[in-house]
This record gives sequence, C-alpha cells and structure tokens, in this order.
Amino acid sequence: MKLRQWQSQCVDAALARYQTQSHFMCLATQGAGKTIMAAELAARLIAMGKIDFVLCFFPSSEVNDSIRSTFSKRLNKRFDGLMGAIGSVYTYQFMPSLTEAFWQLLRTHKVFVIMDEVYHLKGNLLSNANAWGEEVLLNIQYNAAYT
Repeated sequence: MKLRQWQSQCVDAALARYQTQSHFMCLATQGAGKTIMAAELAARLIAMGKIDFVLCFFPSSEVNDSIRSTFSKRLNKRFDGLMGAIGSVYTYQFMPSLTEAFWQLLRTHKVFVIMDEVYHLKGNLLSNANAWGEEVLLNIQYNAAYT
C-alpha cells in the first residue's frame, strides 16, 4: 500500500514519539486516509515487536466494515476479534458493555489502541467524564502500550 506523503510523515512522527511516550494524536480531515495511516503504523509496530494486538474504537458502526477490511488487508491477518485475530474494531457506545476479562487484555499484552474522533470522549477525570471517556480513563489510558 503506497502511502501519501503526509501519511508516511505521520507514521514516522508517531514512531519517534513512541520512543519517549505512549500517546500520539493525528489530526486530519475526514477522508484524508487516517485509517490507512493507522494500519501502517500498526504494521510497523507489529514488525518491531512492540505490540501484540490492535483495538480500534470509533463513534459509529457504519465504518466498522471498512476499518476491519483495511486493517485485515494491511496486516494480512484476521481483524474480527475472534480466536487468532490480530485485533478488532468496536464502537464507543459498546465500550461500557465490555467485560473486565476483555480489558484484562490491555494489562497482559502489548496493545495498540486507536480512537477515532476522540472529541466524543469527554473528561479528564472520572468526575467529569462521559461513559466512553470513563472507559478510556479506567481501562486504556495507563494500560495500552500505545494509543
């Protein structure tokens, strides 16, 4: 998959940032190719042995199939969350129904978590967070290998 110049530069910037911290934010317009960029970043992190799994969280289920397809194609592995898959995609609305056993994955493995349209996640403390933001604070912020 040939990347656009901005995508390649963004992947390089993320990998550089990940040398000193675990969080990176990419800001690009709708349709710019953020999913392709994120799939490439995931592929590089896997190749470097930095991550075991990829979890993607998005605001609506309408995009799940295209995300699943893009990641599956780039990573050359299943991306459906079933046994043997390299990852899966979920909506923010689904986050509160994920069990402790699911979230344990982030504490026992190196997981790259991708969150699209993060403005849907509200709050920096449990006291001011919405339901989805609370899940990020409790289960992702300090447990994901990279976001």
